Amino acid sequence: MAVISLLALVAAIALGVAFGKNIGIISLATAMILGFAGGVSSNDIIAGFSTNLFLNMTGMFFFFSIAQANGALELLSKKVFKKISGATKLYPIMVYLVCVGITIIDPGGLTVYTCMTLITMSIGAHMGYNPIMIGIITIYAANAGIMTPVGLFGNTANLIITNAGYSDSSISVFLNGIIMHTVGCILVYILYRGWRIKSNEGRTASIESIFEDIMPFNNNQKFTLIMLVFMILCIMLLKTHAGLTALVFSVILLLANCADEKEAFAGTPWETIFLCVGIGCLLNVSQILGGLTLMTDLFSSMSSRWTAAPILGFTSSVMSFFSLAIAGPIPTLISTVAQVNEGIGNVFQPIELISSIVNGGYTATISPLSMGGAMIMATYDQLFKPNVEEKNRVFRTLFSTAVIISIIAALLANTGIYKVFTNM
Repeated sequence: MAVISLLALVAAIALGVAFGKNIGIISLATAMILGFAGGVSSNDIIAGFSTNLFLNMTGMFFFFSIAQANGALELLSKKVFKKISGATKLYPIMVYLVCVGITIIDPGGLTVYTCMTLITMSIGAHMGYNPIMIGIITIYAANAGIMTPVGLFGNTANLIITNAGYSDSSISVFLNGIIMHTVGCILVYILYRGWRIKSNEGRTASIESIFEDIMPFNNNQKFTLIMLVFMILCIMLLKTHAGLTALVFSVILLLANCADEKEAFAGTPWETIFLCVGIGCLLNVSQILGGLTLMTDLFSSMSSRWTAAPILGFTSSVMSFFSLAIAGPIPTLISTVAQVNEGIGNVFQPIELISSIVNGGYTATISPLSMGGAMIMATYDQLFKPNVEEKNRVFRTLFSTAVIISIIAALLANTGIYKVFTNM
């Protein structure tokens, strides 16, 4: 059953990709069928459904949906970018710094993904920068801050890590993410020759028209931002459960009529939530039946002092080309770290291999098959109305860039770059 359970995991992902269906729902169904065939009890199957993870993601995403519905975070972002729109020479650096900052304070972690690419690429194209380069820097900047310990993805990753038997590594994972994606932005700037600014080509509408819909914050938006600050302080200082804390502040916002409840529910990405918990349920059944142990043995047989970290990191990248990093590769591969490391004499600190997996998953997000790359392509299409040939060129550019950066990120794990913040 070990081989069958591992093949079932691969098949669930493949079916979701091939038919465009939610991999999480397919995984839940597969977990039921696989568990029944393997003699796993219903209680053990259900035990793989992480209520902690479900509450964490639901609370954070619901609060984020309210902030999106009343436009608080988007308006804040536009006001910040309007302030820096005149800094042409420093624009890529400003995009990076602002998007990192927005992601760190954004409880859902998706404001930059969903709102900022249009703003940053529009301004960048107007200034004469390659809009694809600016789009990639935007997404990588979001990834640099996305593992903040007070945010959804940082909390989720740390939950996966602690469930695997490791100590709280939230700060180390967060700081290592900043290191890797800063390096990624620098590499992208070099690959795209970002210093070459065109004077009259590739311009969209004037910067004034980009910001013509900016209005003063209304009372609902102001109150939402105040509640956001208080929520972050509660999670940081009082160490409250992130998801439940977000739900409490969401209720406060709804009672204050800061957003329509139906709109907030509709804006919550239930597909992403079920993707994460569904994969987790199937992973649990596969673990019981020996599938993950078999996969670990396979990685161990291929690993050496110089290949272990790159194999784990690049495997995470490849898996993330087709699935959400936090749902598929991160929980799957982190479970293999201890045995792989032991097989090569424990030459790595566990956080090094863990950071290689986490960062490998997120360097792939600029692939057009993943969320970040898809947003860049959609924005490019909206701004420039390219023909089919041009769309294909952008697709190839994003895909090849994702592969190149993912390979470099995997190799960098061997340099000791993730040791700097090992004990934090």
